Amino acid sequence: MKEFLLGCNYWSYNAGADMWRDWDEAQIEKDLRLLQENKLTTIRVFPNWRDFQPVIPVYGMAGTLREYRMENEQPPENPYFLSETMLSRFAWFCDKAGQYGIQLIVGLLTGWMSGKLHIPQALHGKNLFTDPLALRFEHYFIKGFVSRFKARPEIYAWDLGNECNCMSSAASSHEAYAWSAAIADAIRVADPSRPVISGMHGLTVENGNWTIRDQAECTDVLTTHPYPYFVPHCSKDPMDSIRTLMHATCETYLYSAIGKKPCLVEELGTLGNNLCADATSADFMRVNLLSNWAHGAEGVLWWCMNEQGHLNNPPYRWSMLERGLGMFDSTQKPKAFLDEMREFANWLETVNITVAAPKTDATVLLSCGQDHWGIAYMAFILAKQAGITVDYAAPNTDLPDSKLYFVPSVHGDAWLYKPYYEQLKQRVRAGATVCISDADGFYTERDEFLGTAVLETEQVSENGTFRLFDAVIPYSRERKQKLAPITATVLAVDSNGDPIVTVNRYGKGTVYFVNFPLEETLLNRSRAFDTDAYKLYEYVVKQTVTAPNVTKDNKMVGITENGNMVTLINYSDQPQKTGLALHNGKQIDRVLRGDPNVLPPCDGAVFTIK
Repeated sequence: MKEFLLGCNYWSYNAGADMWRDWDEAQIEKDLRLLQENKLTTIRVFPNWRDFQPVIPVYGMAGTLREYRMENEQPPENPYFLSETMLSRFAWFCDKAGQYGIQLIVGLLTGWMSGKLHIPQALHGKNLFTDPLALRFEHYFIKGFVSRFKARPEIYAWDLGNECNCMSSAASSHEAYAWSAAIADAIRVADPSRPVISGMHGLTVENGNWTIRDQAECTDVLTTHPYPYFVPHCSKDPMDSIRTLMHATCETYLYSAIGKKPCLVEELGTLGNNLCADATSADFMRVNLLSNWAHGAEGVLWWCMNEQGHLNNPPYRWSMLERGLGMFDSTQKPKAFLDEMREFANWLETVNITVAAPKTDATVLLSCGQDHWGIAYMAFILAKQAGITVDYAAPNTDLPDSKLYFVPSVHGDAWLYKPYYEQLKQRVRAGATVCISDADGFYTERDEFLGTAVLETEQVSENGTFRLFDAVIPYSRERKQKLAPITATVLAVDSNGDPIVTVNRYGKGTVYFVNFPLEETLLNRSRAFDTDAYKLYEYVVKQTVTAPNVTKDNKMVGITENGNMVTLINYSDQPQKTGLALHNGKQIDRVLRGDPNVLPPCDGAVFTIK
C-alpha cells in the first residue's frame, strides 16, 4: 500500500528556528516522543542555513576581501564550510527520529523561515539565485550535507529548502528554473536514491517566475502550502465553508495535473485562533485529510508542531501570527485538530487500502489571459457540486482525451493558439462536448462553431439572474454580446430576454456557450456556492456523462471514485443527506468509513462497490 504521509513541520518547543544553536536534547526527545504517541510519523525538518554553514568574509586593508572563514574567524572544519558541531547534532537528531519511528523530509537550503532570512553572513546582500559566490556555497552545502547523511535510513526525502522562492528575487522564469535545476541536480549527484521535493509555494500555471511545470521538471514531488488566509480567493467565506474546505485539495490536485508529478500538502494550517476556533480547525483538518487522500495527494503535513508564543527571538518577537500555530498547546497538550490526524492515522491502519487515481469525467482547459488559479479553483468546486471530478489542461498544450471539456471564463483574442484551438474543434467534431463561458473572447469560425452571430457588443456593469429549467442562476458581466442564433438553440435568456446559454451541434459533438464568465464572477462573491450556479455544470454533465455508476444529489457533498472505491465528503458545517444512488447494477460492497447516506459536518463516507 502506498504510504499517505501524516505529520507536521518541526521546530523544537524551546527555541523554534534557533533550535540548532539553542540545543536542548531533553526537549527534542520529549517532542519526538509526543509525535510518536500521536501517530505523526513524518516531519519536515530544517538545518538552518545560517547555523550549519556559518561562513563569514574576512577583510584586510581598505575593506579588501582576503578570505572566507567560519564564525569567530575560525578556519573551516571541512571543505564545505559546514559546522561539525551542527552536523553532529543533526546526526543525533536522526538517531532519535529513528528510535521513535519518525521519518524526515529535510529542507536543505533553509534561508527563509517564518518571515526572517537565515542566511550565512558572507551572503548578505547577494542574490541567492544568481550570485556566483552564493551558488558556490549553496553547492558546498548540498554536497557536504547530503553526502554526510545519505546513508541515514530515517531520511525519507530531500527538500530544496523552505519556500526558497522567498529568499531572493528571480528576475525571470529562466533564473528560477536554472537555480532549481542546479540545486536539484546537485542533490541527485550526492544521493540518487531519494526523491527531491520542491518545497516551493505560490507557483503559477504560466506568466510567473516560479511555475508549476518548471518545478515539476526539476523535482520529483511538487508541494503546496495552501493557507486560506494567504492564497487568493480562499478566505472569502468562513473556514468551514465549501470554498475554503476545498482549497487545499484543489490547489494540490491542480499542481499534480498540470505538472504531471505527485504533490504533497507540505504545509497546512488555519493560522490560529485569530481566524477560527480550535474546534473549527479540527473540522478543517478532518475534511482535508480525507479529501486530499481521496484525490491522490502524497500526504498532509501541518504547520507546525509547537506553539512559539513564549519565544522572544526573531521572527517570533515580530509576528503575532507566528506564535500560535502549534498542534500542541503552550503546555504541549494535543489540540483538537491533532486528535483528528491521530484518528485518521488509526483509520488508515484499519482499512489498509490502496487508493487508485481519481476517476475524471471532464477536462478543464485553462486559457491565456486569465487568473489561472482562481478560475481553476472555481471550476473545481462547481464540478464537485455537479457530481464529477475534473482533470486540468494548461493553455497551449496538447489536449488530453475527454468526452467533456469545460473552457471557463475566456478572455481576449489570444486565449488559445491556433493549433490547440483547432485541436479542440477537432475533438468536438469527433463527438466530444465543450462548454465555454465567455468574458470577452474572440472565436474564429464563430458562426459555425458556436452557432450564433454577434449583433452588437457593449461595455456594461450588469447583474441579474436567469432560469435554466428549474434552476435560478446569478450572473454578472462587464461586456455583453447580443447574440442571434444561427444553428444554435437558446437554452436560457438573460433578464433582458437575450440569449445567455446556447447549445450547438458541431460535427458529431456539442458546443455549449455561456454568455458571461461564470467562474470569474464567483471569485469575489461571498457564499457564491450556496446558489444554483453549479446547476449549469450539472446540466451539461447530465447530457454528457450518460452511464455513471454512482451519483449524489446534494451540492455540499463531493463524490470521488478511485477504481471500485467511492468517497463522499460533506464540505459544510452542517449534517448532509447525500442523496446517494447506484446505477448499472452496482451495489455497495464494503463500508470502510461512515454512513454513505448521511454525513456529519466536515466528514465523509468511504465504501467499495461491486
